[in-house]
Amino acid sequence: MKVFKRFILLAGVLAVAGLTSAVSTVRTNRDGKKMYRFIIQIQSQVPSQMLDNLRWLKNNEYDIAGYVWDRGQIEVITDDAGLQKLKAKNIKGFIKGQKQVGVEVSGIDSRYLTSQKVEQKLRQLAAQYNQLTRIEQIGTSLQGRPILAMLISTTPNPQDPKYLEKPSIIFDGMHHAREIMTSEIVMDVAESILTAKAQKASPKVTAMLDQWNIWVVPMLNVDGNNIVWTQDSYWRKNARAESGSAFGVDLNRNYSYRWSNCGGSSNSKGAQDYHGASASSEPETKALSSLGQMVRPVASLSYHSYSELVLFPYSCEGAVTGENELVAGVATMMAKALPSDSGSGNYRAGTPWQLLYPVDGDSMSYMFSEFGSLALTMEVNQEFQPDYSLREPTLIKHRAAWAKFLQFSTANLLKLTVLDARTGKSVAAQIKIATIQQKQGEKPFQTNAAGNFFKVLKTGAYNVQAVTADGRTANISVEMSGTPKVVQLQIP
Repeated sequence: MKVFKRFILLAGVLAVAGLTSAVSTVRTNRDGKKMYRFIIQIQSQVPSQMLDNLRWLKNNEYDIAGYVWDRGQIEVITDDAGLQKLKAKNIKGFIKGQKQVGVEVSGIDSRYLTSQKVEQKLRQLAAQYNQLTRIEQIGTSLQGRPILAMLISTTPNPQDPKYLEKPSIIFDGMHHAREIMTSEIVMDVAESILTAKAQKASPKVTAMLDQWNIWVVPMLNVDGNNIVWTQDSYWRKNARAESGSAFGVDLNRNYSYRWSNCGGSSNSKGAQDYHGASASSEPETKALSSLGQMVRPVASLSYHSYSELVLFPYSCEGAVTGENELVAGVATMMAKALPSDSGSGNYRAGTPWQLLYPVDGDSMSYMFSEFGSLALTMEVNQEFQPDYSLREPTLIKHRAAWAKFLQFSTANLLKLTVLDARTGKSVAAQIKIATIQQKQGEKPFQTNAAGNFFKVLKTGAYNVQAVTADGRTANISVEMSGTPKVVQLQIP
């Protein structure tokens, strides 16, 4: 960020029109071959102008890298034609840099994780902590790479009845290939919890492991990550291709919930937010969705970069959940716990459409609508590929934040076990909570296969109803007061 300050002090806020002459002779191809990519910093004077600029850039299919709200700065990545559009729109800014696509791969510290390193680390951890871990291959990429998840639990067998007695959480990283810090954070979740358990260093962390099934997916977009390291350091999408040429699908626009539904993604293969040919068309999206179906997560943290935001559902314009007070409150709590990389201020909390622009087909909205998960998206750092010296400070502050998230979720957790009075055994059931409105196409709440239902709830009184497959019902009143609640409900 010091570079931004120095440039502005020396040159002022310049019009793009005055800066294109030095590179205008470079021929660019819209098909991505030997294309020059310009990194543009756009300066907005007031918040309303910033939001207007973000919406215009998104609607015109610019690659919006991120922004720094308190400085009014938006960073976009574009080609020569994009520069001309900015000039015609009279949007102010300056060229920060340029790269030749497919030729120049630079600026990433080799110590950051690659797909090979992720697999190696996960397998090393599994071998070292074989009583507490389980590796699942949840999918295979288009180019044949394994997509791996690791379960960390004192009951690391999903078929174990004791496993089904605990809630599950999913941490995922790298939907977008260039967002390299996200895999570091999710891998650190695994390493921190396992190390603390082995060393008995933190009773709180040990308690998390005793009380939760923790699933980590450090790198979802394994093919895209390979492209970042070998061909194009700013590649965002996966490796979907035709005729040998990759165009890619934006994995975080490819989930089934409101896919291509609210103007939050593009039909164009060349766009950075191209949503794919159909909902869940991509193996990566299928992998995380299938993991969700297997574990029915009570909570979910999805890591992205950048902009220093804590986003909560929903993502389509004007849409809010029936639990908005809860999700907004948790996001605000998380944002206050995360200081900015610049040392000034903290992260900001809001929905994507409030802070950025509408988004459809995103994983956060899928997790909330499909499973009732307390789901957040974390936008970390102030650039995609920060200097490696920022890695440890980033891990430290996010370690504190996700621990706070788990502690809150534990303290406000309802565990309901549905029992069949005829047999005395637990039974699967659909769950209805009278005061939670589901008007955005959400799936009904339901227990897991063992008849256990888990839900993070804000303080208050709830009427909970269970409905079995054969139509029998029973109700129970539950009072949540900031401490975990365990109840049983018998179906007559």
